[in-house]
Amino acid sequence: MADWKDFYEDNKESLGQYLDSLAERKGSKGIAKTPSAPPLQFCPLCHAAFFEDIEIARHVLTIHGPQHIYLRVNGQIIRDIGWAEQGISELRLVLLGFSQAAVEIAGVQLHRALSVAGDENLKRFIPANFEGELTLRVEPLGGNAREFTLYSRSLPQFRRGSLDALIQSWSDQDTKPGGTPDIGRWRELTGDMGMLENRYLNGFFEYVLAFHLVNNGQADRAKQHFEDAFGLLLPFRTHLAHSAQCVLGLRMNCFGVLARAPRKSVVSASDQFFNQPFPSQWARPTAAEEVNPFMTYADEFTIRLVRVIADFYDGDPSVCGGGLEALEFHPSGKEKNNEDKLLLLRARLQRQAGRAGQARATYEMLRYHPLFGTEAEEYLNG
Repeated sequence: MADWKDFYEDNKESLGQYLDSLAERKGSKGIAKTPSAPPLQFCPLCHAAFFEDIEIARHVLTIHGPQHIYLRVNGQIIRDIGWAEQGISELRLVLLGFSQAAVEIAGVQLHRALSVAGDENLKRFIPANFEGELTLRVEPLGGNAREFTLYSRSLPQFRRGSLDALIQSWSDQDTKPGGTPDIGRWRELTGDMGMLENRYLNGFFEYVLAFHLVNNGQADRAKQHFEDAFGLLLPFRTHLAHSAQCVLGLRMNCFGVLARAPRKSVVSASDQFFNQPFPSQWARPTAAEEVNPFMTYADEFTIRLVRVIADFYDGDPSVCGGGLEALEFHPSGKEKNNEDKLLLLRARLQRQAGRAGQARATYEMLRYHPLFGTEAEEYLNG
């Protein structure tokens, strides 16, 4: 079976292989330098992923309320960190629900303090050929401050290969029975690191710590660590980060990130299942083609769920149905996020089998679900 990393052309180091690029989507030569990936945009306040700005705006207004700060760089909204591969052509700060904000811009031979109101492109304060790290601190009147970090044209050193090897080794040790994650030990063995390397290490430590807590019966304490891990790792485009992002996306019902899974892995079936309208299509790769979807630690329920969803597309409902029943009896199957996924799978199986009455009853339980409610309503009212 091929490894996840074999999905990409090779292991050649390039800047785009470890951080999302904000290269212009049209007419940019920079796009060809990075591995192909869907142009996902993430909500600046949570981990939901979207393909269109209007979807983000609707989500933010509905879920998060009226007061927000956006930073749009080269046409894309960033959460807290970004890389402008071809330089900064747009640096638009948008204040929603705030009358004004104090803004501090700092970079190499650059420091500006100013007041911003409403919607303003700050590009004019940045030298035309600026290169390096740029930080923006935004403190809105009556709100909490936010800080953004941008890298223009170049990125700092990032020891991806050695970091990934160490992280995988420590993860294997610390997720085994008797293992205990220790950030002090992790840091001692890595030595001095830059900001991005620290963020990367912290993200994986939070990931491993969260699973350690779950495996030791402390799922309530693990929740925040899962969320922290997702937020820290989202900008990274390494093979290891993509694996962790997909595991976290499945656990947290943040399905947009599944679009980053290799096309020749069973996780891509979950991408089709959750991100495409029903009925969707997926073809199982051959054994020689199939990519191992789990470079990082993944819990048993998530691994089994991915396989059962792949079975859904194979045309034998009895196989998928048997796997679904086993998942429903699994201890993790009673968790709310997992219960909702399993209800959707059951409704679609019933629908495929022509059991309309059963499908209606199952969809009724999803009628007001924030992600699956639209499909449920359409079926119930169809």
